[in-house]
This record gives sequence, structure tokens and C-alpha cells, in this order.
Amino acid sequence: MFLIYRHLIKAAAGPFFFGLFVITFLLMIQILYKFVDLFVSKGVPFWVATKVLFLSLGHTFALSVPMAVLISILMSVGQLAADHEITAMKANGISLWAVLRPLLLMAGVIGLGLAAYNHYIFPESNHTLANLIYDINRQKPMLEIQEGQFTEMGDKMTIFVKHKDDLTGKIQDVSIFEKEEPGDLSPRLTTAEWGTIIPDHQSDSLLMELFDGEIHDIPDKKDPTKYRIIRFQQHNIRVTNVERDFKESGRKARSDREMNMTDLLEAARGESERKQEVVKRVADLSSNILQWQFQLLDPVKRKNLLGRKITQQPGLRRDKLLDGKFKALPMKVERVIDQAGYQEKIAESYTIKANRFMVEFHKKLAIPFACVVFALLGVPMAVTASRNGKGVSVSLALAVYLIYYIFLVGGEKFADKGKMDPLLSMWSANLVLLAIGIPVFFKAAREGRIFEWNIPAFLQRNKNKDTTP
Repeated sequence: MFLIYRHLIKAAAGPFFFGLFVITFLLMIQILYKFVDLFVSKGVPFWVATKVLFLSLGHTFALSVPMAVLISILMSVGQLAADHEITAMKANGISLWAVLRPLLLMAGVIGLGLAAYNHYIFPESNHTLANLIYDINRQKPMLEIQEGQFTEMGDKMTIFVKHKDDLTGKIQDVSIFEKEEPGDLSPRLTTAEWGTIIPDHQSDSLLMELFDGEIHDIPDKKDPTKYRIIRFQQHNIRVTNVERDFKESGRKARSDREMNMTDLLEAARGESERKQEVVKRVADLSSNILQWQFQLLDPVKRKNLLGRKITQQPGLRRDKLLDGKFKALPMKVERVIDQAGYQEKIAESYTIKANRFMVEFHKKLAIPFACVVFALLGVPMAVTASRNGKGVSVSLALAVYLIYYIFLVGGEKFADKGKMDPLLSMWSANLVLLAIGIPVFFKAAREGRIFEWNIPAFLQRNKNKDTTP
């Protein structure tokens, strides 16, 4: 049996490396197409462009390895089935389970290796690549701001734009968070319906002209009950020191794709703690306004609110003062509602950031596990190819890729926007393919076809139905 296992693994090794090379090459073409315009427009030196493409291999390996596993099993087991070796094994009492075991073991080892790669090597490679892209983009920060994403402009400013036109520099649905310090939990929030981005190359700065918006901030950080809203028709924000010639800056900050799994869990936990602090602050605001209202209604508490001397003086002065306090209540409630909405947007930003960290954490484990899932699917698909033709196997392989890609990318988008749990979004593709693969393998192991296509029998059944009185 050991010789058979070694034969199966040896037969799958060559197609695995072939599939890995082909898929990596195809993905690198897409990456080259993505970067070629950047290289030309920035005048990037040849050695820098070569380094960018080399570091981009780290990203392609994370996707091409599981695909290569499926290709290797389809090619190797399919060839064994075409040469009737699978039939010979079954004739000697070797079931399809025995064929699956060494291939499943090989896929598991590859998956563990890929998980270790995603934890130790890929974050460092991606960090180096991100630093290069960051240094290149600093010459034209307009290219840094991506629509539908939070863009960090240093440690104290974060920009979110829903739509952006790279040709005109026009942006729409803009939200800008400005912090006094990197750890500020109540940043100034500036929102605008639309605006324009104007790079100023001479002054090494970036001008953002915003229109039809609001500025929400807390003037005194020690007193969160004081809240200010400024509405504007036009407001300009200038960001300095954003352009320079290419130079490796040695950026230390890391995004979610530049962290290992330990750092991702810690970062997600930190964002969740910040969100809880903001939620507690909103609850305190509501509690304060209710407490203030209770003091107006309670005769004993009212003395503290109006002052003991005023409450002891009967007459019109006390009535007017009390009436003014009651009239001020709706204004206070409205300000609390506005501030709660402001705090809610801040809490939402923390939720989105925490989800992005957890999505990347689960992705580093879910993609390697896909190697095992593809191995389970690949064996019955390869056996089916020898019965129904290679076209069926190719079609099924494309269907598997399509299903996995749709669930992976779609789940990531939904989770990043807070509409889906990160765990479910990243593992849904594996769960769906496992739900398909397990019964398919049992069907193939029992000598059954995955799809029964008996067209003459189908036509005969329909004919019998038509002739039945």
C-alpha cells in the first residue's frame, strides 16, 4: 500500500508545480497590467519596478496554491483513470478511499505550509511591498485615496469617499476624521456632499475643497456634553508634506494585510474596546439629559439646578427662570441626538476596522483549508472525467473556481461593510464546497456517476407520458 501511496503522490507532484506556475503567471499578468500605468506615470526606476513585481509574488502564492492542488489532482487522478489504473486498484480491493488518503494528506501538508506562510512570510512581504507603493504614491496623493475605503493620511487624519473621479479630482459623500493626537477617541468629523482634490506640487501639499457639509466636534475633550456643529457651503482643508521624490521612508504603520494573525487579533480587540468606549459615552449622554430633566421635576433636586437663593425667593423671577429651564430642554435633547449620531459614526468606523482585521485573520486560515476541500472534490471529478469526457471535468473545475471566488470576494465585501460576520464570510466558501464535495465523493466511491445523463431513457419516459390516456 505504501508503494501505491508514493505512486499517487509522485503522480500529483508534477501537475502541482505545473499548475502553480501557470496560475501564478496568469495572476502576475494581471498585477503587471495594474502597475504598468503607475510605473510610467511616476517614472519609477527599473530596479524599483522589478522589486514591486517580485514582492507581488507573495500575494499570488496565497491564491494560486489551492488552485494548483485542484489542478494536480484532476490531472494525476484523471490520467490514472484514463490508463485504467484506478480500475486495476479497485479490482485488487483498493477503494477510492485509499486513493483519497495520500492526496488528502498531501493537500493537508500543503495547507499547513500555506497557513505558516500566511502568518510569517506573507505579512512581511506585503509590508515591504506596501511601503514601496506608499513611497511611490506620495508624489501624487490623489492616487492614494480609494473610493469606498478608509484612507489613512498620516496618524491624525482618515478620509473616506464613496465615489471618486481620478480625472477631474471630484469626490462625493466625503467623511474626514481629524484627530488632535493619534489615540484621540473623539476626532473632529467633517462631512460633505461633494468636493475636489487639488494637489499642489510646489508647496508639497494637498488642498481639499468641500461643499455642502457639516463639521462635528467636541471643543472641550474633558466635557463631552459640550458639542458643536458648524454647517458650511464651502470649506477648505489643506494637508501639508504629502509629496516628495521617491525615497524609501521605512514606514512602520501596518494595514490589515501587513499583519500576522497575532497582530490581527490584537488590533481587532483594540478597535472593539474603542467602540465600547464610544457606546458607553452615548449611554452617558442619554443618562445625563434624563438626570437633568429629573432635577427639573423633583422639587428637592430642583434647588440644586436653580440655586438655593433663587428657589427661596418667591415671585416672577423664579417662575421665569424655571420656565426658561423647561424651554431649554428640547434644545438640549436635540443637541444630544446630534451628538449621538456623531458618536454613532465614530463607533461604526471602529466596527468596520475591527471587521477588516478579523476578515484578514480568517482568510489566512480559510484559504489554506481550501487545499483539503479541493482535494476532496478533485478525486471524484477526475474519475468522472474518464467516464463522461474531459470536458465535464474542466467545466466542474471552472464551476468550483467560480463558486469559491464569488463567496470569498463577496463575503469579504459584506464583512468589511459590517453586513456579515467575518467568520461566516470567509469560511462560507469552504462550507458550501464541503457540502457539495462530501456527497459527490460518496457517490463516486459507490461506483455511481456524479451526473446521470441518459437522454434516450428521458425521451422514452416523456413519450410514454404523452401516449397514456
